Amino acid sequence: MSTRHLGERYEYLSENRVEQYGGDINIYLRWEKHLMFACPSAYRVPTAMRLGDFLEQMLKPDYAAHPDCAALDFTRCQWKLDKAPWQPDFDKSIADNGVGHMSYIEFHAPGLDGVDGIGY
Repeated sequence: MSTRHLGERYEYLSENRVEQYGGDINIYLRWEKHLMFACPSAYRVPTAMRLGDFLEQMLKPDYAAHPDCAALDFTRCQWKLDKAPWQPDFDKSIADNGVGHMSYIEFHAPGLDGVDGIGY
């Protein structure tokens, strides 16, 4: 079913624009083969936060209930940023790693294939 806009233009300011975050940004993250949730996780993070701190202090607690989380070593993972291969520097800030508002981070942890190896 098609839709039609009444009027010449449809203009609005998105509520998800970076100006709404007070210096923080919104990012999305997905751990491949570990889909405890139906979609990527969303995080509001300060751009000056060290990437390693984000992973240890924000991401890991979210996945702590997953049996693979205890064995997770971020330095051994394969990474993508906005669908492109990426090599993060965990000692640099979120911003210095090129992560921006609405960025999409994916990572694969070799050898960790989800509960009973089924990708969950």
